[in-house]
Amino acid sequence: MNRYLIIFIFILACSTNAPENLISEEKMESIIFDIMILNASSRYDLNIDNKMISDELIFIKHDIDSVQFYESELYYLQNPRIHFNIYSNVKRKILKSIDSLKNIK
Repeated sequence: MNRYLIIFIFILACSTNAPENLISEEKMESIIFDIMILNASSRYDLNIDNKMISDELIFIKHDIDSVQFYESELYYLQNPRIHFNIYSNVKRKILKSIDSLKNIK
């Protein structure tokens, strides 16, 4: 089983072709930002219409599905410079949000 998993990962790593439905870098930043905010708030009981808030709501918000997100994330992982830029921009956005909250009186 492990051998097949390693072969599968190797095949995925070798294919650097962009998926047909690749999410743009800017949209990936927004999605990842929303996911990080959701994960940070996971210790709170957030409900909408008696349903727990999940990543699925983020996918609905951004008009994507989990497969499209996974394929895009995998593509960007294979392109480290782009991946680094996306996460650097997300970090910058989070820090900017934190700074704006500190100025609330």
